[in-house]
Amino acid sequence: MVIIKVLLYKNLFIDLVKNLIYFTSDTLNYWIFPSSNTKDTAPVLFFSEEKNIEAGAINCGINILCDSSNIHLKAEFYLTTYLAGLIEGDGHFNVPKSLKNSKGKVISGGIEVIFALKDRPSAELLKTKFGGNLYLRPGRNLIRWMIQDIKSVTNIMNAINGKLRTPKINAFYNMVEFLKLKRVNIEKLPLDTSPLNSNAWLAGFIDADGHFAIKGFTKSLKTYLAIQFYLSQRRTDKSGDSLEKIMWQIAEFLSSKLSQREITSKYLQFIVNTSSAKSNKILIDYLNNFPLLSSKYLDYKDWESSNNIYVNRLHKDPVEFQKIRTLKLNMNSNRTLFDWSHHRQKIYGLI
Repeated sequence: MVIIKVLLYKNLFIDLVKNLIYFTSDTLNYWIFPSSNTKDTAPVLFFSEEKNIEAGAINCGINILCDSSNIHLKAEFYLTTYLAGLIEGDGHFNVPKSLKNSKGKVISGGIEVIFALKDRPSAELLKTKFGGNLYLRPGRNLIRWMIQDIKSVTNIMNAINGKLRTPKINAFYNMVEFLKLKRVNIEKLPLDTSPLNSNAWLAGFIDADGHFAIKGFTKSLKTYLAIQFYLSQRRTDKSGDSLEKIMWQIAEFLSSKLSQREITSKYLQFIVNTSSAKSNKILIDYLNNFPLLSSKYLDYKDWESSNNIYVNRLHKDPVEFQKIRTLKLNMNSNRTLFDWSHHRQKIYGLI
């Protein structure tokens, strides 16, 4: 194992060190980020021959190296990429066509994200970090995170800029144009094309639309057994653009297949489904690097435990079989006990 820490002087790579930048070669991984040492006048470059380094550095996600003084960078990197994925999965940009209505009243644009009522702690966490307000949807078991004040909207727009991956970037650009009317200028950065396992975008997307499933494990020993994950998205965005490209990318990353489903004649879906040991292992490795924030994290951990029993064929033991069955019976909509200790993982700077 080799770690070399060097300083890059101001006139070198000046455009590259504004944010976390990743390079790769056949032998080394390179990560550049600004030094947090106030005595340093230059950014820091880490070279690593290994994906997971324990000595001298903290693993800030797949292939990311940070010393302890740069842990705040990890928190920002995680939260902003996660938020981009969450908004693209369950969010909406409310973009007015003008600053005022016909009666001269100022119209407020904003960003809205929908949560299940049981995930209120997650909504509260993001509200604390990024601003806005929470509103209950009576009778629908939903909660709306509404961000409408110009300061918070601008903050979120800047936070997720360059981190979007779906056609929802069109609505993002429309919001950029609306903010110009309020004298807020934001550069229109393109879609993020970095590897899916390089940041928390997919974790946010999964928290919005993913589902962890355990098939079989009933009283009947003849039922089909499987540990599966589903991620669904409508076939086209409201802009009319297809989501096929990003769903193909997710399917390829997970080494799984992309299928289509017709809910109604007007509502078609793309579905990524994992069930093989290989695909589930890829997903587990990713989510253990970039955890979920909602209560879906609890479903994932039960699903992971079940998968470990299943792939090692321990479920042949009636006791282990019953463990999976019990986990299944208390997951997803059946969950009644909630533990939010994953929000207190200081390594992610969430508190």
